[in-house]
Amino acid sequence: MRKVGRSSRRQVRKRVVGASDEQKLLNLIVNPCEAEMVNGYAMTSTGIVQRFTKFVTPVATTETAFAYVWNPCSQSTTAITQKLAIGTGTPTNVTASGPGEAFIESNADAAATLAACMEVLYTGTLVHRKGYIGVCQANNQVMADVASGTTDLATLLTYCQAVVPVPSHKVELKWSPSLRNFTANNGGSETNGVSDNALLVVAIGVNPTDFVVRFTTVVEYQPKFTLGQPAARVTRATPVGVGERIVTALDSFGVWWHNLGNAAAAATRMGYRASYAIGQVARMTSGAIGGARALGRLEAGTALLALAG
Repeated sequence: MRKVGRSSRRQVRKRVVGASDEQKLLNLIVNPCEAEMVNGYAMTSTGIVQRFTKFVTPVATTETAFAYVWNPCSQSTTAITQKLAIGTGTPTNVTASGPGEAFIESNADAAATLAACMEVLYTGTLVHRKGYIGVCQANNQVMADVASGTTDLATLLTYCQAVVPVPSHKVELKWSPSLRNFTANNGGSETNGVSDNALLVVAIGVNPTDFVVRFTTVVEYQPKFTLGQPAARVTRATPVGVGERIVTALDSFGVWWHNLGNAAAAATRMGYRASYAIGQVARMTSGAIGGARALGRLEAGTALLALAG
């Protein structure tokens, strides 16, 4: 009995932990900067996947607050809005293109964002580190109002889902896709993203020039027909329920999309990719009893890690 049980668990683990495209896509969403790249499901045919990065330092003179609003699903020249302000004064808004926008504009007829991340690093000295920083993720229709509005940045900070004193480590804010981003042809244009999620980071009581902001996005695109690239196949099969499974898995990770606060730190220690591989898929795989038990042991160990710090 023991031998049979172990064999069954090994088979389940082998089947679950295998590097399927669905699992690779989830790993890419939670780790846009380093994970292996894989095709998504937002276009009706398979495209080319490429990672783009952009570094920005807020150009300030006397300002004491800054914010960035970014819609990763937009491949337009106004995808990023930089906001600078003095105290509670009205911010000045300057728009800029997202990472890879010029390349996509010149070489793609259709594009879809697979994963994205905004990182904010404090580069000043330890004794001069001050102020607060917050992160927020919300529907782009809401963020569009924030990007074009004149609300003072101290007020915007109160809207954030997590706020902490400026840390010495980099602040990470990762884009969380909605079900729409897994629907074929819904994300297939250069200016898509009207109803997708967008990202916001706000810092007040700081010297903006003491920060570097890194934008990273992974895009799947179909080359312009005139560039000589063979056309992709006409249609592709999207696995039934793939969007629901990935979004549900992301929800089960808790605070996975930013690294501010104790809850986010605990979620990071939990190891969301292992949780997905052993738990999420296992629960949806027939007979995955061993995988479910492994998830229970993983959660028990996570609780101890969280208590131990």
